[in-house]
Amino acid sequence: MSKKQIIGAILGIVLGLGVAIMTPPEGLSVKAMWALGIFVWGVTYLIFEVAPDYIVTIAMCSMWPLFKTVPFITAFSFFADPTWWLMVGALGIGVAASKSGLLRRIALMVMRIAPATFKGQTLALMGAGTLIAPLIPSITAKAAICSPLSVGISDAMGYKRKTQGPAGLFAAMLMGFVCTGPSFLSASFLCYMIKSFLPKDVAAQFHWMQWFLAMIPWTIILLVLSFFAIQILYKPEEKDTLPAGYAAEQLAKMGPMSRIEKITLAVLLIGLFLWMTEMLHGIPAVLIALFGLVALLAGKVYDRPDFKSGIPWDAVVFIGTIVGISYVFPYLKIDKWMGVVLGPVLTPLVANPYLFVGGLAVAIYLIRFVLVSQVATLTIFPVMLTPFAMQAGVNPWIVGIIVFASMNVWNVFYQNTTYLAAFYAAQGAVEHKHMVKMSVAYMIISLLGFLISVPYWQMMGLIK
Repeated sequence: MSKKQIIGAILGIVLGLGVAIMTPPEGLSVKAMWALGIFVWGVTYLIFEVAPDYIVTIAMCSMWPLFKTVPFITAFSFFADPTWWLMVGALGIGVAASKSGLLRRIALMVMRIAPATFKGQTLALMGAGTLIAPLIPSITAKAAICSPLSVGISDAMGYKRKTQGPAGLFAAMLMGFVCTGPSFLSASFLCYMIKSFLPKDVAAQFHWMQWFLAMIPWTIILLVLSFFAIQILYKPEEKDTLPAGYAAEQLAKMGPMSRIEKITLAVLLIGLFLWMTEMLHGIPAVLIALFGLVALLAGKVYDRPDFKSGIPWDAVVFIGTIVGISYVFPYLKIDKWMGVVLGPVLTPLVANPYLFVGGLAVAIYLIRFVLVSQVATLTIFPVMLTPFAMQAGVNPWIVGIIVFASMNVWNVFYQNTTYLAAFYAAQGAVEHKHMVKMSVAYMIISLLGFLISVPYWQMMGLIK
């Protein structure tokens, strides 16, 4: 273990026990204090990366019934929740899209249509990413697969590596394939994680179309302003014309669509259409995802080994266990206690929606320099802020989506695992120092997008 991990391991035990043996304040029981102590231990271990995240959360959920704070079935309730199975089905469909080569083919088809210039290919990468975003619920997979695509375009255009040109195309790939993650429910498994933290009645409101509609202003601001930011920040010095027929040539190398690509495309399009029209036909999203997965497995698009290795089961188990806090806290009335204690201090801030939205986004930007774990960030703040956000008439979905979008920065190299996957997949074509300015631009653009969304959310009834 590293010194950081040793310190975290000791600190987690000390803090956890310290909270657990405290005299319960008014409104909490001894069981609640032990549950909070175990939670503090788990979060500390996540922050200091003492052990893999899914191991920590399995242990945390197991300790709750071990110390008789809640029944076993309460601690592990999320594994019986439709949202967990929806995530499994969606990730399974995503495996097929990645394995079949369909993702790369769609991206190249979009690039073939776009002008063969830096501006045109920037637009193509962002457009392809946005088009593909709702089809695959893993932004890391999308980034790792399509990062080399941006490098290939850069090389074909004659840009010298580690200069403005490849950095700009890489930034466009990030904006389209990574930063649109919050825009669609099915674009990232972290969106399902956000939904699972919501109270049941609130979560029921956020089907695919409702999520998409609520994110329209932010997504438009993100795409439009990011495009112009890239043109300003990364204007290449070299000639910026892509050789004629580059995309068509790459498509020709892939050959005609294979059987598994056709099956995958059909499942993706039918599934996406049914998700979008769920309010009309009433078929639950979870059944659509699971039947899509069954169709892919039955059609032998991928086999048992792919099913075992392609789906990130560690992430699936982690989310299933970390979401246990959304069942444990209400069971022990910890959420109500937090609302009572924090309400008088924080409710005045929430009362001004612009101050709350802007303040939360900026706070996450700053906290991410210290709290490196994206998962810990997305766990702590929605849980902590939901009770008094509801008291102030702010839909807790807003808390989750702001935290998700705002934590997705890469100001320093160690902050963002998805960015790291894309960066290493680029194989030395870009330098981190060139990408920092796009992270700063994203922070400003995302913040502006949320502030502009406030009156829109008020019209939707998400802010009263």
